Amino acid sequence: MPRYRCPECCCGPAIVLHPPKGSVPVCARCNTVMERQPLVRPGPLLVLLTVGSALIAISIPALLTPPPPPRPAASQTTT
Repeated sequence: MPRYRCPECCCGPAIVLHPPKGSVPVCARCNTVMERQPLVRPGPLLVLLTVGSALIAISIPALLTPPPPPRPAASQTTT
């Protein structure tokens, strides 16, 4: 689904448009040509993948080490 955003009307929501082939969508408020916005921006996606892979890499040694042996039961004295 193609999403468009007006570069002049800052911080407006992305609008889903289906313009005919060869036509250029124009903003209804300021008559500026709208820019096509990607569905997923590459910057935040790259940060998400980097942080996720770092967290997984840190947790691998903890997952591969064997659990510590169980402690022997302490003898309880009753009086």
